[in-house]
Amino acid sequence: MRATASPTLDRTMLLADGRTLAFSEWGDLGGKPVVLLHGMPGSRLMCPDIDATRAAGIRLITIDRPGYGLSDPRPDRTRLNWVDDYVELIDHLELPPCPIVGWSGGGPYALACAYRLADRVPSIGLAGSPGLTGEVPGALEDFSAEGRGLIDLLHRDRAAGIEAITRHCQEYGGDGLYLPFRFRAHRAPNRTAQTRFMLSSGDADDRLLARPGMLEAIHDWLGEGARQGSVGFVRDWIDRVDREGFSTSDVQQVVHIWIGEADRQVPRYHADHLVKTIPRTTLTAYPREGHLFPFDHWGEMLEAFA
Repeated sequence: MRATASPTLDRTMLLADGRTLAFSEWGDLGGKPVVLLHGMPGSRLMCPDIDATRAAGIRLITIDRPGYGLSDPRPDRTRLNWVDDYVELIDHLELPPCPIVGWSGGGPYALACAYRLADRVPSIGLAGSPGLTGEVPGALEDFSAEGRGLIDLLHRDRAAGIEAITRHCQEYGGDGLYLPFRFRAHRAPNRTAQTRFMLSSGDADDRLLARPGMLEAIHDWLGEGARQGSVGFVRDWIDRVDREGFSTSDVQQVVHIWIGEADRQVPRYHADHLVKTIPRTTLTAYPREGHLFPFDHWGEMLEAFA
């Protein structure tokens, strides 16, 4: 396993509306294309295992959502209209229909692509992904009282809600690290400790983060996401709790779902709901694994798209 934040190709393109979109490519550039969507927060600068990607003959493509990394913000971005950016990219690269993997907070964006692009997205993978917040029983209750207050304000007074969420997300700083509500009173003493605190779901993730080079790659990945400050993270936060405009039951492609049984970032009930509501799914559960399991199992995950 060799994670890296150093892509084979790192490029930008100009979208039809004049915005810049940034993307990276990894692995076998003449191989089968697979798209990986980063989490919340994150950036294009992460390949979970470059050796496994090459061995599988995969051309991996990663994308900065608007406001992250080098992709210009889009103030009216939603999960569904972000798919327009994705279409422009795959047209620019002349990609055939190809699978999409959404890791963590990238999962609902993969679902949006599957919903809108049935002819161009043959299958998707959801790795440690939440379901759509408004659909999953108990998901709103997992937010703190402060978080639920922000959601309620957003739905009652959108402008005031966006302003309040923007203030809240200022905790997402220049190093790309962010502490959720319940952790702020326990801010870690340094960057390395804070990364562990934010990402770890327990012993399995702690062991992974201790591997040589892992924290450095993750720092680069998260830090690049914060290049423009919190603007991309704000939009992800809003998308996470906004009314979706589609349902997981509308997704007709095969959906591969992977979870770590010890993941405290995205609890098991999200995967159970996805399996229950999406018509065609496969589920792989990794015992004793946390939220960062794709770093250890990336080669196995890519086999789903062989």
